[in-house]
Amino acid sequence: MAKIPAVLVVDQDAKARYDAKRLVKASRFIVAGEAGFGTDAVSLAVELEPDVVLVGMKEPLVRSLQTVESLLNALPETPIIVYSASREIELARRAMLAGARDFLAMPANAEDMGKSITAVLESEERRQMRLRGQTAAWGPQGSVITVFGAKGGVGKTTVAVNLAVALVQETGQAVALVDGDNGFGDVSGMLNITPERNVVDLTRDLSKVTRETLPKYMVQHASGLNVLAAPAQTMDWRSVKPEDFRKMIDLLSKSHEIVVIDTAGLLNDITLAALESASLVLWVLTTEYASVRDSLRALEALRSASYAEERIRIMINDLAMRNGVSAGTIGETLGHEIFWRVPFDQRVRQGAQMGEPAVLKYPSAAGARNLTDLARTVVGIRSRRQGLLERLGLFRRRAPAAQAEGEGGTKAKENQSK
Repeated sequence: MAKIPAVLVVDQDAKARYDAKRLVKASRFIVAGEAGFGTDAVSLAVELEPDVVLVGMKEPLVRSLQTVESLLNALPETPIIVYSASREIELARRAMLAGARDFLAMPANAEDMGKSITAVLESEERRQMRLRGQTAAWGPQGSVITVFGAKGGVGKTTVAVNLAVALVQETGQAVALVDGDNGFGDVSGMLNITPERNVVDLTRDLSKVTRETLPKYMVQHASGLNVLAAPAQTMDWRSVKPEDFRKMIDLLSKSHEIVVIDTAGLLNDITLAALESASLVLWVLTTEYASVRDSLRALEALRSASYAEERIRIMINDLAMRNGVSAGTIGETLGHEIFWRVPFDQRVRQGAQMGEPAVLKYPSAAGARNLTDLARTVVGIRSRRQGLLERLGLFRRRAPAAQAEGEGGTKAKENQSK
């Protein structure tokens, strides 16, 4: 299980501490402990080493500000959030000058608290990466497409593999495919590759990976697709923490224009990390009742966790000729319009079984053409239309400055005219 960040609450007022602790717990973080101002707070902070310290501020401010400064002296890498019932700008300014990373006006809700804690933790992580020199060599982020299905056997991996290969073919950009299925990932088999390293190796070595060494963890498929494989032994996934998986995706998106993630057929910690990292989620299901039912349950679980559903696009993958639940009923049941439908095509499955994606082996087959059209649609080169991700403001096209004009500009125009 991933380590949930722990928060120390510091306030001289016991009632204010209680309210702050309640918000921390409601925002799904752990309360490491509580203390009043001064030496009690510093001693407890040194003992507990929390991930974040939450400090209340009230008039007179001297004791609060002195506590913030003392905490920073004792734990300089631990971010501090100051909260107060006062909304005066001067108070917030003094808190920041004392070293606080964020100021939270009270009363606040659990969402406000959660966003504040997450923001300061991410800020500290970026600061540490800068100090280690890890960010200088990495460029801006590309787009992340997560392919998910709430049930096994819906053809999710087949969609992910064919989509990733088609994206390479249609865009000519750097595309990475990550096998994030921590059940029984089969990306390597579908591409007929034999990786030497995998997700476990990369997450273990995150702190020392550079742009130059990153390719050593991946296998380049004959199509030009860069593949990060799942470990051969499923139990090896136990060493991969969700926060490290997120960091890994972040690094990959800084060296690739597009990252495609295949996931497990259930909402586990790694799958949730992949969903949270996504610019776009392609949610694959079939017309079978069980697939629709499981998708509804998974969506309800995400809604209870306040997941941003605007990133989700529903895909029906027809794995057989027989009829099932109608597309209209599926869309109404899930509360989402059907974004895409892949027709039944036995050659798509045959290609997967032979280790040759249908978009390469059977490019004229209906299923392969459909998946190629899907790739063209998400990046904006289908029927001269602007792509889905660009329309949503989610697709971040990264071209070198030298390609802004001339050959690069001409190529983009040629792609759009296809």
